[in-house]
Amino acid sequence: SPRREPRTLKPTKSPLCLPLSISFPFPLLVWVCPSRFPHLHPQISKARSPRDPPAPAAMSTSSTPVDASGEPIPTSSVLMAASKHIAVRCRPENVAFLNCKKKDPNPDKCLEKGRQVTRCVLSLLKELHQKCPKEMDAYAGCMYYYTNEFDFCRKEQQAFEEACPISE
Repeated sequence: SPRREPRTLKPTKSPLCLPLSISFPFPLLVWVCPSRFPHLHPQISKARSPRDPPAPAAMSTSSTPVDASGEPIPTSSVLMAASKHIAVRCRPENVAFLNCKKKDPNPDKCLEKGRQVTRCVLSLLKELHQKCPKEMDAYAGCMYYYTNEFDFCRKEQQAFEEACPISE
C-alpha cells in the first residue's frame, strides 16, 4: 500500500490563536489555538495564566482517586506527588529490579522483582493516603491540574512533606 505523509497542522493567524515561544532545547514558535482544542488547554481557553491559582472546583475534582476498597489508584499525578517517598522507601526493590534488568534483558526473568517494586509502591501509597489524606489529595490534585509541574505546586508540596515527612 502507498505510504501516507504525516498530517501536520498549519498555523493560523486567527485572533483566537496565540504564539507561544519555546526556547528549550532549541528556539521554536508554536501557535496555540485553544478555541480549536479547548479540551486540551482548559486553563488557556478560560484566559487563565498558568500561575493563577486553580479554581476550587478544579481542585476538588482532581483529588486522589481511590478504588472500591479505598486504596489510592496510582495515576501519574499521585506517583509524581509521592516520588520522593518512593525513591527513599522503595529504593532496595528498585535497585534489585534494575540490577536484574541489567544482567538479563529477558523480561520474564525479572517479573518477580517488578512485582516487589509494585507491592512496595502500592503499600507506600496506601500508608501515605491513610496518614495524611488531605495533604496528599491537595498535592496530587495540584499536580494533576498543572500537568505534573512541580514549580506550580510548591505550597501543596511543603504541606504534604510536613504532614508526611520523608523517612526510611
